Amino acid sequence: MTEQDLIIFLHIPKTGGSTLNTIFKRQFSVEEIYDHELFQNEVIPLDQLTERQKNDINAFAGHHLYGVHEHFQKQHHYFTMLRHPVDRVLSLYSYLRNYPGYERLKDMTLEEFVRTEPEANNCQTLLLCGYPVQYDLNLAKERLESFDAVGITERFNESLYLLKAVYNWNDIHYNKVNITKKKLRRADVPKETIKLIEDYNKLDMELYQFAKELLQKRLNGLSKKEKKEMKKFIQAQRALNKQNKKAKP
Repeated sequence: MTEQDLIIFLHIPKTGGSTLNTIFKRQFSVEEIYDHELFQNEVIPLDQLTERQKNDINAFAGHHLYGVHEHFQKQHHYFTMLRHPVDRVLSLYSYLRNYPGYERLKDMTLEEFVRTEPEANNCQTLLLCGYPVQYDLNLAKERLESFDAVGITERFNESLYLLKAVYNWNDIHYNKVNITKKKLRRADVPKETIKLIEDYNKLDMELYQFAKELLQKRLNGLSKKEKKEMKKFIQAQRALNKQNKKAKP
């Protein structure tokens, strides 16, 4: 990997990606990162970037389907973060109900959301399959295996340390951002609805399990020194999280 290679963060919505993105951006200058259509303080859609601008971009983050690398003439490297499908859908529903453009969800029940909204149905598999739009579980797994690193939200700190080890990142301590204040949790939802979400996300359920195993395999491959460093980082981050929680009014 060289400094001129393109590192792509495939940001799947409601997987802790906003927090991860703040850390990702910290590793690059504003002149070389394309962050959700923002480049050098200007909003520029991907298909409107000039070849010169593309050449300057060494880091890319956004809610895009797999295949972003085809817009660039550079060596590329992908990473992403997955989340348990039930928790992701609950978080997404809570978040979108107060998001501009989704006013239709105001009076929509969670069950209706799951049955009718594409974003609540195997979205993680879809984004990893890329174009043409398809729901191919085997293809999604192949994509994940080709990525430099794959994390899961439920093991955010371990996932973050793996990214540090892979890309040699600096300063990965963080404060959580873009947290939905009023969100549903599993305890708030009937078991029948949990089952409904699982049924509508069968591909994502299997993909998530695959991602968990892939993460563990790569964590097992860390050196003894790296494992010790990871343990220290996790302890320090937990202490920071506690401190931030106490400081909240």
